[in-house]
Amino acid sequence: MFNNKMNKKQKESARGEACTMRLDKCTGGGMNTTTVFCHKGGAGMGLKSVDEDGNEVGFYGCHYCHSVYDGQTSHPYYKKAFLMQMAEFAIRETKKKLKAKGLWHEKITSKE
Repeated sequence: MFNNKMNKKQKESARGEACTMRLDKCTGGGMNTTTVFCHKGGAGMGLKSVDEDGNEVGFYGCHYCHSVYDGQTSHPYYKKAFLMQMAEFAIRETKKKLKAKGLWHEKITSKE
């Protein structure tokens, strides 16, 4: 089930965080004011990916990395497949941070 309140907290949690994508020219070291929650699969279209538990899927990204990921800024040698791989690593790292903050929820399924 989609939980707008939790998703808002997930997005707001990016404030002051380091960028988890870390491309070269990344501007997102610790306590970065440009870091935002970048949604998976957006590609500049504002599309949001939500998992089966209602968590918005994405990563903490600085202005530069977000811009390259969304296709607003070109890079001389990064191909789309490479950016998708980098995003998957960043999503996993961000998910760990969200879990540590208590902002990632998972359904508990009983095993019978």
